[in-house]
Amino acid sequence: MGVFLRWYSHNLKKHQFAMNMVTTGTVFFVGDILSQQVVEKKREDHDIKRTCRSVTVGSFYSTPIIVYLYNFVDKLFGPSQTRLNAIKKIGVLSLFSPLTNAGYVFCNNALQLKPLDETARQIITDVPRIVLTGYSIWFPTHFVLLTAVPLRHRVLFSNLVGVMWTCYLTHASNSASRGSGVERRGEEEEEKL
Repeated sequence: MGVFLRWYSHNLKKHQFAMNMVTTGTVFFVGDILSQQVVEKKREDHDIKRTCRSVTVGSFYSTPIIVYLYNFVDKLFGPSQTRLNAIKKIGVLSLFSPLTNAGYVFCNNALQLKPLDETARQIITDVPRIVLTGYSIWFPTHFVLLTAVPLRHRVLFSNLVGVMWTCYLTHASNSASRGSGVERRGEEEEEKL
């Protein structure tokens, strides 16, 4: 593991953006596979196009936002890793969560060529639930991240937690396409009967 971290750190210094795109894309790849195989139990019906969409959105949409936000909060509040500073940074990061999650759903739907009215309905219906679930995962993660993890390793650290988050996010955003909220729960209950 030490060899990998040295290699990663070396390349991260030279190619921060590219390395973060690769690691985030990998996280979205693993997260979507876990979502489909473990959560949804698709087995042989794995949707490879969905996995490719997840990797694309993770690498080209999520990475720039993550890198920018971590750099932004460090410039805004300084690099100090005190608890108070971490709380300030978490506050700022939490303000962006509804936008970033809505953007994820939008990009995912755009790659599927879904109509804008359907995408808007999904954002209004599903993003609030996704954001609240995200807060329960990311508040504690960001507290540890912002008090103990050096800036250059923050995306890697958040990506480790992000595997589980991505598993949830890809499941939530893709199962939403079969219907939203109460409508979907009603269909699931009918299927059980």
